[in-house]
Amino acid sequence: MRVIAEADVKKDARNRVTLPVADFEHYHVMAYEDGHLELYPRVLTDPLISQLTLRMIDTSMANIEAGNTSAPADPEALLKALGE
Repeated sequence: MRVIAEADVKKDARNRVTLPVADFEHYHVMAYEDGHLELYPRVLTDPLISQLTLRMIDTSMANIEAGNTSAPADPEALLKALGE
């Protein structure tokens, strides 16, 4: 990978470093024992849950509260069915 920008930086009194060539607002930082740091850009998004999914969750919760559930699953029967 080629270097596209280079800068010398110094941490401030609160142990912060300003990146003068930062293209992203958020980074994932990994610090290694030998002192080197790796920064990977992160793009944070709001998790979106569709209206259909929310309705399905509401329906499922209503069924559980009303007692409309199946019998508990038997893990041993599952393992036998899988041949393990």
